[in-house]
Amino acid sequence: MLTVIHTFNNPDHDRLLADIRSGINKIDGVDGFKFASINEQTNTHDIMLFSKWENRHVFENWANTIGENNAFKQATPQMFEVVEEKY
Repeated sequence: MLTVIHTFNNPDHDRLLADIRSGINKIDGVDGFKFASINEQTNTHDIMLFSKWENRHVFENWANTIGENNAFKQATPQMFEVVEEKY
């Protein structure tokens, strides 16, 4: 399992949020996608997208479907292999 964290900051907050939502709407039919959460930091314009994927290959296949001007292409993701989870 892979956890991916994108952090975004842009003065055009509404456009950025729309871009992020558009990107995760394209995830719906992707095999290997597990979870996504959009988070906005209190008192700033920072946005974090936290997502889970079956593996890095699945994530990269999805990322290749996103247009070059999309916020996802402008934010370098941090990738973590999941060691353990508890719900």
